[in-house]
Amino acid sequence: MSAWNDFLEEVKKAENELGNPREIWYRGHSQESWKLNPSLLRYSNWQKKEKELFFEFSQTASRLFDKRNNDWEILFDMQHYWVPTRLLDWTTVMGVAIAFILHADYEGTENSCLYILDPRSLNQLSGRNEIISLPDDKKFDYKSIYWEHIPIEVEKPIAVLPQQQSARLLAQKGVFTVHGNLNDSFENSANGCYRKVVLPNEAKEEARTFLKWANLDEYTIYPDIVGMSQHIKRKILKEE
Repeated sequence: MSAWNDFLEEVKKAENELGNPREIWYRGHSQESWKLNPSLLRYSNWQKKEKELFFEFSQTASRLFDKRNNDWEILFDMQHYWVPTRLLDWTTVMGVAIAFILHADYEGTENSCLYILDPRSLNQLSGRNEIISLPDDKKFDYKSIYWEHIPIEVEKPIAVLPQQQSARLLAQKGVFTVHGNLNDSFENSANGCYRKVVLPNEAKEEARTFLKWANLDEYTIYPDIVGMSQHIKRKILKEE
């Protein structure tokens, strides 16, 4: 059996261990050693910086984008344009997560990994039985919940379904987890709700063939000028 097939068997085993939930989310890391840490939490005093980043982005982006209807949509834009947030990107499609791994695997010197999450099980840790749909859930207001802790303080990560407000979110079948105010790692906070499967280097050639067959190139999952440019470079210069 090939390394790629072994990897797929491990994915199946991981999903079985999670109880084969109705909905499964995936996140790919090009390096196995990377942790599930939102970009914002890598900074000291991150809760103060979160407010400063949000207000600065809101004021500046208002001159560049269409007006957003609520704070969640602004936060999703921030994540989209690489401004540090408490969000982690996930996808409902395993192939997209594999594409994220391989499109960012520039050196190929370290094994990669796939995280597999049961989002409903995650939310049950915070007393919620369903994935939160945003911004439809009017009671789950970004600033009230995470800045003012009203009506409750959310400590653990929460799985949320965003509106497909951008072409990227739609193409990537993108979803998010929102890190809570507990200053702890995702791994500790979500213990038992996820599995990690290593994608070894020797499996990546077949994984790239899988992406080709599935038509999951950069332009497919980044349907904009950036994705198009990356796709053209890889297509024309791949043998250089």
